[in-house]
Amino acid sequence: MTISQERLFDYTIPALLFLFAGVFLFNKDVSLKDYVKKIDKVTASRLGHLLLFISFTAELLPILGVPGIGSILSFTYYLRYIGAMCYLFSPSTINYVLLVGVYMLLARDALQGGVFIDFFMWGAYLFFFISMRYNFSFKLRSTFILIAVPLLITIQAVKQEYRQQTWYGKKESGVGLLSDLAKQNIKNDDDPYASSDGVINTVGRLNQGWHLGMVLKHVPSKEPFSNGDDFISDLGGVLIPRIFSPDKKIIGSQDKFEKFTGHTLHGGTSMTIGVLGDFYINFGRWGSFIGLFIFGAVMARLFYGFVKKYVIPDPINIIWIPFLFSYLVRANNDFYMVTNCLVKGFLIFLFVNYLRKRFWPERSPVINR
Repeated sequence: MTISQERLFDYTIPALLFLFAGVFLFNKDVSLKDYVKKIDKVTASRLGHLLLFISFTAELLPILGVPGIGSILSFTYYLRYIGAMCYLFSPSTINYVLLVGVYMLLARDALQGGVFIDFFMWGAYLFFFISMRYNFSFKLRSTFILIAVPLLITIQAVKQEYRQQTWYGKKESGVGLLSDLAKQNIKNDDDPYASSDGVINTVGRLNQGWHLGMVLKHVPSKEPFSNGDDFISDLGGVLIPRIFSPDKKIIGSQDKFEKFTGHTLHGGTSMTIGVLGDFYINFGRWGSFIGLFIFGAVMARLFYGFVKKYVIPDPINIIWIPFLFSYLVRANNDFYMVTNCLVKGFLIFLFVNYLRKRFWPERSPVINR
């Protein structure tokens, strides 16, 4: 850690308290499980087919020479996962084969590339919908978590070694290599489980403490506060199409991280300073607390507004929630990523919803009362 634990917690704990206060004070509880039961099977199947078609077809566009669609592909790629989730609500042999096939491709990509974040996140979302669809008990959900957490920690412990062998060296990959590295790590790690490399790496990855610590150390001692300029630049990057602003920010750029941490990234490594870091560099300590409270309140209202306007009248739209709000709960996020995902993701949702209504106008949403 680049700063002391006390200094990190002195900012992080109140920052999170203000953020969650905004979320909980402005949240309205809606039982999503009730609407899962009302999903029409035919609607779910058709939407699943449409989303898979869009997702896989979009990958052909660069091959056909269509320019300037990189940012769109980063969104249409994930449509295959929410499309696969649609099949949970329209059980049939072919639909289950498609669901399993999509997630097998996800596992293959994770093993071949050594990047597991998408596998973890979309696997968790799938379990979330399965547990609602089949009304899993608390005991069953808890059992799954007790199995999944050690697996997550084990992968985090050997991730770097796995990438070294996958990206360089013999360029090996697969479950066998991952298993061998995990066994070797357990054999060589004499520390208590709570202090093991896997646990430490997992906690650090989830809370982005290393990233935030460098920000708190570097700003304002060596780099002055942005005073909202970076915040405005983020909003401009989200709202203004690249065709009208070719020089606008690029998601995953190293510039912000290096500027506000003083740490140089090498190669194609991409890191962010996180949502907490973003508000800190823009508004300082107390200004960031107020900003995080407002941010939490806005996210809560947007979530409720989406559920009220689109999920309650047409329950299959529940599958869009992970697509829109994914970056709120995953590591390596920042304000620009979160807002960009919300805005562009919502535009894609409207477009797909328009296509669905146009292709199948005779199937109005069916809600079993």
